[in-house]
Amino acid sequence: MFVIFKYSHGYPKFASIRLFNMATSVLLPPTEKVKGLKELNRKLFEKTVLVPSLHLDKSTVSKAIPIIKKYLLKLENFKAVQPCNSDVTIYLNPDKVKHWTCISEEDSSQLYSLGVSNNNLKFEDITLTYNNYTYDIILKSVLPGDNDGLSSFTKIGHILHVNLREHLLPYKKLIGEVLLEKVKNCKSVVNKLDMIDNTYRNFEMEILSGEDNMQTSVKENGCLFEFDFSTVYWNSRLCTEHERIIEIVKSNDLFIDVFAGVGPFSIPIAKKGCYVHANDLNPESYRWLNHNMKINKVKEDYIKTYNKDGKDFIKTEVKNILMKNINNYNIHIVMNLPALAVEFVPHFVGLLKENTLEIIKPPVLYVYCFAKGSETNTDFTAIAKTSVIKNIGFDISDKIINIFEVRTVSNFKKMMRVSLKLDKDILIGTTENLKRKRDDIEQDTQKILKCENGEEKTQ
Repeated sequence: MFVIFKYSHGYPKFASIRLFNMATSVLLPPTEKVKGLKELNRKLFEKTVLVPSLHLDKSTVSKAIPIIKKYLLKLENFKAVQPCNSDVTIYLNPDKVKHWTCISEEDSSQLYSLGVSNNNLKFEDITLTYNNYTYDIILKSVLPGDNDGLSSFTKIGHILHVNLREHLLPYKKLIGEVLLEKVKNCKSVVNKLDMIDNTYRNFEMEILSGEDNMQTSVKENGCLFEFDFSTVYWNSRLCTEHERIIEIVKSNDLFIDVFAGVGPFSIPIAKKGCYVHANDLNPESYRWLNHNMKINKVKEDYIKTYNKDGKDFIKTEVKNILMKNINNYNIHIVMNLPALAVEFVPHFVGLLKENTLEIIKPPVLYVYCFAKGSETNTDFTAIAKTSVIKNIGFDISDKIINIFEVRTVSNFKKMMRVSLKLDKDILIGTTENLKRKRDDIEQDTQKILKCENGEEKTQ
């Protein structure tokens, strides 16, 4: 099991977890009788197996354990070291110890010095039950092996969120029940029904198991976020990206969040003493954004919130903010709406055309987008760059600071961040490029795309 986020006590408040690293001995998984189960039958998981064990005197155990620790049998709800009458039985992993010579020469020598030898090694039957298996072993054993299985899930507070592919839907009841029982602090298991394609970026869900309670809380980057998971957008996999941007923005900078959601960028940045303008079209996101301001004790002097369409927000509020503050602050503008953000970039072109000031401190715009390819050697950086250039309408290669891969969505889809300077060519529109014909722009973007096939290299 691979847990992405760094927490020390059990599961974090939210986590993205990948399944199926078969850490348990290959001799010990459930029997084939459980393959294809659609209703959970715990009795079918019972299995009797022959495992090696050491029988030691109680006085020897504390000295022997450090030596044989790597050979112990590790199972859910199973103690590898168990008292038995006058001595102690230590159960070993049958994959690692099939006979005494499987123990390394160095380790067996140390054991021998304690009076432990081949004579102490026995083989005995133990009965394993459903309680001895982790959720990943159970699901790996039950789900069909001819298609992709359930490879990961996301935990948001007490809610565990899965995306089940069509071939797994007949097993959804069992999957929900197993995860609810086996994942610590889980109270609800939900499955996403539709893609996130509506105005407010939330999606329909069905409850597979547990409580019908979608109001949850998550702690991230030193802040507590509360929200209703069924009405707002939250992606736990973006925790590290939130942290990156928070680190980039310094105290007394000015930060503009065009698609703020419930505040994962804006709240921590305001708390560090930056001036924040946070907007979201979804009235529920706006409500929870303001709620999270209060529970995190963010001073109103440092944050102002808006409930507007992104285009209107840029054309009115962002324009006014830049007119008043450009050159006075380091300004950062974030557009984290990867499915659509590039379509909002053109609204910055000529935004300050009435401004007669020289732009000494160009604002930095962080545009998130999805880059989709079709081959394993796809150049996702070139695709992201081309997408931004094509939407803005002229070549801005010299204004791009960097293009960063945020996360892998699938083998042929990545989430990217394009950072660029909003200089006078863009904001005031002084460049001749703005007058170029659409066909010339299209030809330029096609040239950049050739970089994906190695025909041409562009930044």
